[in-house]
Amino acid sequence: MIIAELKKKENIVEYILYMRQLADIMRANNMDIHRIDELLVSKFEVSEKEKLKINNWYQDLINKMHNENIVAGGDLKEIKDLITVLNKIHLTLLDDKEEYRHHELYTWAKPNIDEYKKLSRSNSDNEIEICIDAMYALLLLKLQHKSVSEETAQAMQTFGSLLANVADVYKKLKMDN
Repeated sequence: MIIAELKKKENIVEYILYMRQLADIMRANNMDIHRIDELLVSKFEVSEKEKLKINNWYQDLINKMHNENIVAGGDLKEIKDLITVLNKIHLTLLDDKEEYRHHELYTWAKPNIDEYKKLSRSNSDNEIEICIDAMYALLLLKLQHKSVSEETAQAMQTFGSLLANVADVYKKLKMDN
């Protein structure tokens, strides 16, 4: 809860990746709030009142996953909606001829997006979703202490740069509202 709220304010892409990771943790622990309490909540060095708030937040997450029927896999509606918004920002930036930086980042990332889409057998046309999927796959590899080739690391860097630019624009738009 504390980390999620901070990430949501600071970097929306990190928030999406974090929420995917939390959803996978919930699944790996069979949506058991007692196991989540042991594994996660108990590690926070905060008051009991704050721990109860955190526990309730995780319980809410579990309830949402059940309600949205994503216990076995998939993203929360909120995450899907955020990815859609980020892709709209990406497409708007591509349409703007003055957005040289985004065009350059996209030019570097595009071959890697196409390659990852092919390798992952993704049927998504949402390029931001494809980049996020790739970054999440990299995160999972890192958590498993697996190495990636230099070529893969470079491709991921292009995804990260493109996503960072879109996240920055998102944050600016949110600040203006």
